[in-house]
Amino acid sequence: MKSFAIAGLAVTALIAPAMAADMAPLPYKAPVPVTNWTGCYVGADAGAAWSAQDVANSAPSSLDQAGVVGTINGAGPVGGGYAGCNLQVTPVWVVGLEGDFSATHLGGSANAINVLANGSPTTFGGIQWTSRLNWIATVRGRVGYVFAPDLMFFVTGGAAWGASNYRSFDVFAPGCPVCGGTTFSETNAGYVAGLGFDWTPWHNNWIVRMEYLYHNLGGTTATAALTPPLTGVAANPVWKDIVVQSARLGLSYKF
Repeated sequence: MKSFAIAGLAVTALIAPAMAADMAPLPYKAPVPVTNWTGCYVGADAGAAWSAQDVANSAPSSLDQAGVVGTINGAGPVGGGYAGCNLQVTPVWVVGLEGDFSATHLGGSANAINVLANGSPTTFGGIQWTSRLNWIATVRGRVGYVFAPDLMFFVTGGAAWGASNYRSFDVFAPGCPVCGGTTFSETNAGYVAGLGFDWTPWHNNWIVRMEYLYHNLGGTTATAALTPPLTGVAANPVWKDIVVQSARLGLSYKF
């Protein structure tokens, strides 16, 4: 029995080195870089945006016009710059603060026919509202969740401002000069909320962003004057809150 054991050990000693020599070494696998999200950054983005704004109009009883309503819809490009700072408080949670400024050309016109105060439609005249949103700026907080070494999902929200041009013109049933309007510009405040992804595809300080934002900006009211030689109030146009939704792609550099 002892001789069998000794023989087995001898065979193993002879075979093992040969087997080891035939085995190829395992390839070295470098560790996947882990993005450090802490730091400040600056970037630019571009995308598409859609807007909707309800409008209304009322006139003095002496002009015999019922209140009318409409909706201004718009669509177009949006783009600008953004900057902010992040703090990675745990391996998976990131908090930050960001500001952005975006140029837009959103809006259009809405039209409504004249309706007499008793509810009867007329065959002449009407009201037109126009609004054009020129830019949007925001200051937002951000909370991110890192679910891959180079990919972070985030939600964001905060305050928003937008500057618009407004115009209305109301033609009453007799026709001009029984008509009047107003033109002005105004900056309105509101709020913004959104979500998106930050991605470091090159494992360095360049960050690619995909983002959706929802803006709700306050509306405005005005008093339209009758066209000279008439004097007095022609109408009280109302532009209600404007809702802007946008989808954007951005690129930033973290310092």
